[in-house]
Amino acid sequence: MTARPARVTTVAVITGLLAACATSEPPQTGRLVTTSFARPADSAATGGAYLTVVNADSIAVALTGATSPWATAVEVHETMNHDGMAHMMARTSVPIAPRDSLVMKPGGVHMMLIGLTRALREGDSVPVTLRFSIGDSLALRIPVRPN
Repeated sequence: MTARPARVTTVAVITGLLAACATSEPPQTGRLVTTSFARPADSAATGGAYLTVVNADSIAVALTGATSPWATAVEVHETMNHDGMAHMMARTSVPIAPRDSLVMKPGGVHMMLIGLTRALREGDSVPVTLRFSIGDSLALRIPVRPN
């Protein structure tokens, strides 16, 4: 008779573990990139990349970073005017409202590809992975083209 309560407890523990495993899978991304381009740049230089990130989810997210094997660092920057002078400021997080877009463009929010490990030539496609606040990421290739 004591075997039955132990069996019920074992089933309950296994069921709980299976439920925990099911919820720990990474979420499917609800983000996509609709347009993108990077400017040509020399190796070891810094390049700029511009894209439109659509948040198709019903919850707000933030772009929290990016990486590329073609650069030692990728940073999101925003160009701002202060006292008639333009300057750039690094952004560690850029919010994207539900069902809205983040439009990166010259003179606004953009990505800096710092310490390029190779030259960016017209026709190349730069591999970049975007990271978001809810723990997901989006891998893409950004075409290199002139302005």
